[in-house]
Amino acid sequence: MSTLFTQDLWAERERYVSPEADFAHHGFDPTRFEMGEVCLVTFSSGLFRRVKERIPVVDEDFPWPYETTPLHLCRTASGKPFGLHFPSYGSVRITNSLEQLAACGYRYILGLGLGGTLQEGVDIGDVVLLEGAVRGDGVSRYYAPKEFPAVADFALLHRVAQRLEAAGIPYHVGLSFGTDALYREVPSLIERLRELGVLLVDLESSAFLTVGRRLGLQCSWVGVVSDRLVESEHEGNIHMEHVADRLLRLSDLLIDLVDEL
Repeated sequence: MSTLFTQDLWAERERYVSPEADFAHHGFDPTRFEMGEVCLVTFSSGLFRRVKERIPVVDEDFPWPYETTPLHLCRTASGKPFGLHFPSYGSVRITNSLEQLAACGYRYILGLGLGGTLQEGVDIGDVVLLEGAVRGDGVSRYYAPKEFPAVADFALLHRVAQRLEAAGIPYHVGLSFGTDALYREVPSLIERLRELGVLLVDLESSAFLTVGRRLGLQCSWVGVVSDRLVESEHEGNIHMEHVADRLLRLSDLLIDLVDEL
C-alpha cells in the first residue's frame, strides 16, 4: 500500500513558503538587527519568563512578529548578543522555530527542557544531557528519512558537559524518546523504551535534534527530570520548585557559555 511518504518528501528542495517569505509578509528583516549566533531555547513558558528576568540586557523593543512564540534579543554581561526563544510546545512548533532561527542567522541552539524518566535509577530533579533521541515524532519525516538519527552536535554537547562538571553538577548522559502523543504513554511502549535504556520521554527532542541537524544548526539539549513513569504509576509534577531551581541554575550556565561560542 502506497502512502504520501513513498514520495520521499524530505528530499524535495523547492517549497511554496519559506521563513524568509514569511518574514517579508510581516515586514520583518533580521539583517537590520544584531541577532548574534547563539539562541537559548526554553521548552516551558514559565521557564522562559523566569530566565528572561536573569539576563543582564534584553531589548524590549525588538519587533519579533510572532507573539505566541516570542524571541527576545539579549546580551550577556560582557555584551555578546544572543537570542532567547520559547517555541511553544511540541515537535511541530520547535520545527517551525528552527526554520525561523536558521533564517535569522543563528548557528548554535541551546535547548533547555524537561522530561519524564523511565528508569528507576534516575530521580526527579536530576540533570540529563542528551546524546540523541528516538524519533517518535511525526514532523521530522518531512526533513529526513526514518533511518536518519536524531543526534546532538557532539562538540556543543562536550562544551555543555564541561560546564556542568566545572560547576559540580552531576548529570546523566543518554537518549530520550520524543513523542507527539502525550496521552499515549502506555505501559507496553514505556517498557520497550526502558529495556532500550532510554532515559526520558519529552515532546520536542527528536524533532529538535533531527531538524536542527538537517538545517545545519549545532544543537544541544540539557534539562531536568520533572516526573517519573515507573511501573504502573506516574510520579512527580513539572511545577515542583526544586525542578524549577535546577533549571534556572542550568540557564545561568548556558548563558555563560554564550560568551565562548
